Amino acid sequence: MRRRQPRGDAGAVTLTLAGLLLVLALVDSTSIGTLIVPMWLLLATGRRGVGKVVLYLVTIGAFYLALGLVLAAGARAAFVALGDALDSPAVSVAAVVVGVALVWWSYRIDPKTKAKRGEDPHAAARRWHARISTALGSTRGVVVLALVAGLLEAASMVPYLAAIGALSAADLGVASTVTALTAYCLVMIAPALVLVVLRVLAARWVDRPLERLAAWAERSAASATAWTVGIVGVLIGLQGLGGLAG
Repeated sequence: MRRRQPRGDAGAVTLTLAGLLLVLALVDSTSIGTLIVPMWLLLATGRRGVGKVVLYLVTIGAFYLALGLVLAAGARAAFVALGDALDSPAVSVAAVVVGVALVWWSYRIDPKTKAKRGEDPHAAARRWHARISTALGSTRGVVVLALVAGLLEAASMVPYLAAIGALSAADLGVASTVTALTAYCLVMIAPALVLVVLRVLAARWVDRPLERLAAWAERSAASATAWTVGIVGVLIGLQGLGGLAG
């Protein structure tokens, strides 16, 4: 719900928003597309394929920045059009419904729940390995892989959507919004870029830990996504309940 802050609190609001965006970006940096796939690429290509990994990260970062700018523009227009209507009980009820839906969705996508339904929780990982094997044949394939990863994960990147909503609600202006989203996307790919640098400088010491990290991330990614969606759903639901109580 949008409530304008007094001008005297502008600095504090900006610092609070920056902290929120940093946390959300770090959460997004651990997704399959922004961390796990780059690790698999590093392991599959070796030091000679570092350029392809960097190309992948630049492409997916640019994709998310472009998507974020489009979504932020739409959200900003919605905030302007709706104005004080955003403080209505109906919007608070909608927030509660969205929150409950996200919590329910987090339960549905949890690997343990999928296994109980008879689904294979590791099927997605095998599909990613197949895509990577195909993509490594050409530079164009790596770019397409990054775009596919962005498209497939866009709907489940709830932290990014929450960040865009927070930026739109803060009404920072176009330049500040673009800067914030650019910084967000850089933070989102930063951990993978650090792994690339380490692989180049110290492959002998990094390879074995990287293999273990990639295996652990592959096992944990789906559960982490489910938890992230659930937590964001709880926060949105609580915000809606707060609006109703207020």
